[in-house]
Amino acid sequence: MALLVGPRGGGKSFLSALDTHLISRREPGHGTRILGASKGQAEQIYRALRRITNNTASEGDFAEILSERAVYRNGSDVEVLAASSRSVRGPHVPSLKLDEVEEMDPEVREAALGMCMNMGRHKASVLMTSTWHRLGGPIEDLMGRSRELGSPLFTYCIFDVLERCPDEISGPNLENCPTCPLMRWCHADRDALPGSLPKAKLAGGHYSVASLLQKSRAISLRTFEADYLCSGPKADGIWFPGFSTQTHVSPTAEYDPAWQVHLAVDSGVFTGAVFFQIIPSRGPADAEEIHVFADYLRENVPAEQVGRELVGVSERLCQGRLDIQRTDPCGASRNAIGPTVLAEYQRGGLRRITGWPVGGVIDGLALVDSFLQPADGTNRLFIHPRCEDLIAALQSYRRARRGGQWLDHPEDPQHPWEDLVDALRGGLRSAFPEGRQVRPAHTRRVLARQAF
Repeated sequence: MALLVGPRGGGKSFLSALDTHLISRREPGHGTRILGASKGQAEQIYRALRRITNNTASEGDFAEILSERAVYRNGSDVEVLAASSRSVRGPHVPSLKLDEVEEMDPEVREAALGMCMNMGRHKASVLMTSTWHRLGGPIEDLMGRSRELGSPLFTYCIFDVLERCPDEISGPNLENCPTCPLMRWCHADRDALPGSLPKAKLAGGHYSVASLLQKSRAISLRTFEADYLCSGPKADGIWFPGFSTQTHVSPTAEYDPAWQVHLAVDSGVFTGAVFFQIIPSRGPADAEEIHVFADYLRENVPAEQVGRELVGVSERLCQGRLDIQRTDPCGASRNAIGPTVLAEYQRGGLRRITGWPVGGVIDGLALVDSFLQPADGTNRLFIHPRCEDLIAALQSYRRARRGGQWLDHPEDPQHPWEDLVDALRGGLRSAFPEGRQVRPAHTRRVLARQAF
């Protein structure tokens, strides 16, 4: 099984069709089925196959060419399937082509895989192609599986298939590049290779520069980066669209003994927690930075054990310091079956843990966002690379959707990412109960070790 992830218009269907044609010619009696997220998408591969044969004088290879099925003279055949569970439960074949699997019903995709098997001397092969559209979607899962299994995974972006940029666009000496909207990506690697040419001047593909320029002006940045630069999926409905691993993830967020350590814990089936510090800025007017240097995410673990494990994290990463400990105030509520969550945390070693301020979820999320992307454009929240679960949570935390409209509340209150984002917003609400207050430059700073 191979997975090919590339840009819109990047030739994924053509490559799948070329592979189909070559193996059908080489292997007599070979069967291939083509399935797309819709029948129209599957037909793109089939149309590309017909264009290949028309342009290479290969029509003599065929005994029959119909609108949805082609039979080669050597007995091989290619057929387009409808995107339905019934159509993918047909006869077994050795070769399967799945197009735009990101948009395909996962149940249909898994059922289709059952069609593919070794047939005599013909070895089973599956080629899946797609653009990566969605965080936490099928492509993310399939890419993870490919890496775990070591199966072939190929990725490329639009610059890999872009035509060479003509002088009438760039200028003979690249003098027009500073006004080109593609410059920041096209010239991105030149600092590391002084004297090298921009990417578009080294290219030699089929996609026109003029078309890419038109796309860059007509669609949003997030969509352009996802669909053409293949730098990650676009974030429709994502609560924190300004969050970027390039901007907000940095080893500089490591623990600093000069400042207090805040621990915020959110309880539930999943327990999420974050360890962070508040660092005053050194600019002309103080605006704090938040440095998150550790996270914690566990499922179905007793609260007392959670307490012990969090103390262990603090001993490993911040010299055992837990200056300020906060949790969801619901953890103080008594129930009919035993002690409170708060009391269990205290038994586990979190001796001074108390509830964070009661307040609206939306206000807390707005506070998080105010550090991620303040209006002045200066990032105020940094996360250490070791906090992989929190990074994934901020990338994936989504708004609910109803009637085609994005709503101002979270999509899934039971998702594990919710517990990590809730821990972060609760910890920040505790530290900034009145919201962010930018202090004047002359405010005296006191190191944590000097406080009393």
